Amino acid sequence: MSTLRYVAYLAENPAKLVEFYHRFLGTEELGRSPEGDISITDGYYNLTFFRRRPSLGEMSMETGLHHVGLQVDDLEEVKGRFLRFNPRGMIIQEENDLQHGEIRIHDPECRPVTISAKSFGVPASKEKRFPRVRHVAYNALDPDAMLLFYTQVFGLREIAPSYERRRQGRGNRFCVDGKTNLAIHPFTAKSKVMKRSTASTTSVF
Repeated sequence: MSTLRYVAYLAENPAKLVEFYHRFLGTEELGRSPEGDISITDGYYNLTFFRRRPSLGEMSMETGLHHVGLQVDDLEEVKGRFLRFNPRGMIIQEENDLQHGEIRIHDPECRPVTISAKSFGVPASKEKRFPRVRHVAYNALDPDAMLLFYTQVFGLREIAPSYERRRQGRGNRFCVDGKTNLAIHPFTAKSKVMKRSTASTTSVF
């Protein structure tokens, strides 16, 4: 069983964003890194705000939602499924601290996905609080490839609204882990404001 438990953002001023989440969503701080990265929780998710800086070494350095993380039962099993899905895929060791999982892979559109057999530093006693994150949305050039990645590697389940969009000839895809909806929307370059068109989001309920 795989569950979405972690969302990472890049931010110019993590403390300012954390203040917003604390004030309006009642989040609590989990901890900070010496570099100024801050991790908070809604009671279930680890929401980590990385201070944007060259030393992060990320392929994409745009501010905003950067990547997600999943808690899994068996790391070796997930590694095997990933390599069957993408035999040339890279598995990268991570720091396994409050801001990182144990390993990192990349989805078909080169977004990082961090993986851990642990709960990303969120105490089990904090799991049932509201409001909390229940929806994460990506824009993608190939939503079907992204859907296959999350269903075949992590066992997420495609849901009825996704099948309905297929029937309508639309590209939106949706899958769930039982707690959170992962929406994968088709990217289009029709808008002149391309940075807005490629944005990813989270929603809190």
